[in-house]
Amino acid sequence: MPHDLPKYVKRVRSKGREYLYFDTGKVVDGKRLMTRLPPLRSMEFGGSYAALMGHRNRKTKAILVTVPVLVDMYQRGAAYGALAPSSRKLYDIYLRRLERALPTAPVNGITRGDMRTVLDKMAATPGAANAFLRTSGALFAWAVDREHIAKNPCDGIMMMEGGEHEPWPQHVLRAVLAAEDPTVRLLAHLLYYTAQRLGDVLRMTWSDVATDRVEVRQDKTKKRLSIPVHSALSAELAKHERVEGAICRTPRGAPLRDDNARKMLKAFSAAAGAPSVPHGLRKNAVIALLEAGCSTAETASVSGQSLQMVEHYARQRNQSTLADAALARWEVAGK
Repeated sequence: MPHDLPKYVKRVRSKGREYLYFDTGKVVDGKRLMTRLPPLRSMEFGGSYAALMGHRNRKTKAILVTVPVLVDMYQRGAAYGALAPSSRKLYDIYLRRLERALPTAPVNGITRGDMRTVLDKMAATPGAANAFLRTSGALFAWAVDREHIAKNPCDGIMMMEGGEHEPWPQHVLRAVLAAEDPTVRLLAHLLYYTAQRLGDVLRMTWSDVATDRVEVRQDKTKKRLSIPVHSALSAELAKHERVEGAICRTPRGAPLRDDNARKMLKAFSAAAGAPSVPHGLRKNAVIALLEAGCSTAETASVSGQSLQMVEHYARQRNQSTLADAALARWEVAGK
């Protein structure tokens, strides 16, 4: 009978045999975590039961780790501190959102289903949903590594479609590279012909540019890159006065701020009929390098991205351009 068993012990019968399991008090994916015990009358039972009971009692007295508690621990740690300031700012936005979505949930009880429910409510904004998923996944991966939870509830959840920054349409790209506004035109040339993030472009100074190379230190990855200056970029730089400090400046000579640069490029693309974001120009650059015949490694040496990210960007390559190249080769092969 069940009442003859010690506390937290459950009897299970299978195929005519009896097995005993100890309820650890932990929950993984909504299911209680049970540990197999030796037979009740065996010499090993007492020691195993005492050890499991002691561990469970210690866990009971421990502080309940909720999402806000976990976020606080994470933000005090080295992994969060090693992030670039811009990445920390973005993480903070989505960590706060996770706290609001699951304010009292014990982290060891959060399931993949819970995370899907939160993400489903963000379906109208797939870009934000994907950023939320990446941030939450990083937090829970950190928690798994420190044994606060047994499993990452974000594992196996796919990114939403349409949640990425798209490359600029070719006609808008051509237009911005020929823009009458010198600030917009210079920004576009630097973003496109160096394949860098907006923040890294805005930090570029004239001392970073030699006759044939531009030196970049990526803020996010901390990588140092030495990139050959494209002839089109060289021609554009020659139109601007070399002064001490930042290359990108306002008409009054002040260094151009990130928010203003974004507004200018978004306004230009919207006026051209295809609202786009600055990061899309980085995709244009990667795609252009790949379509020029550069290998994944060669492309990554310019953009500073991982090989996996370049391969991911490669999936954005212009289908019609690839089809033109394919048919041209077919025509030649048939002659």
